[in-house]
Amino acid sequence: MKYNIRMANEKDAKAVHDIYGAYVPLDYVTFTVENPDVESYRQKIIHTLEKYPFLIAEDSDGKILGYACGSPLRPHDAYQWNVEWTIVLSPEAPKRAGIATALYNEFARILTDQGYRYIYGVLVDTNEASIALHKALGFKEVGHFENAGFKLGAWRGIVWYVKQIGNMAEEPHTPLPLS
Repeated sequence: MKYNIRMANEKDAKAVHDIYGAYVPLDYVTFTVENPDVESYRQKIIHTLEKYPFLIAEDSDGKILGYACGSPLRPHDAYQWNVEWTIVLSPEAPKRAGIATALYNEFARILTDQGYRYIYGVLVDTNEASIALHKALGFKEVGHFENAGFKLGAWRGIVWYVKQIGNMAEEPHTPLPLS
């Protein structure tokens, strides 16, 4: 299958809304209980692109297969070289086609060029597919918080994964804006 990785734009908000929304009713993928509206996703794309990549994978017909985006790990200045990433593939995206890996590779390349040092993933501890992806991409587990959230009548835990992408021996500069 042929697909393209590109930067998101405001017009992608509906597709991102629909892809993420497919997972909201499931207790093993996200702690989100109610999917935000399309305008919220439009705003998220705009604000994310101020500092971080928001990448779209689409097939040769322009159908969006998934996305990856970044957000701050924590609000304090000393964390500015860290990025929490989210990756979501459409339930209709072909399995084992390399889409998630391609999204990650482009995401990490851009962040490295910007001067970031680490990418973090925070996953529901029962999301076996996402855990396997992170391990395959070279992330390592650095924390497990049992019973961190309550959704659909049950407590669920989260696991934190991290991968170093930058050179820690160099003095860091403020990460460059995405532009």
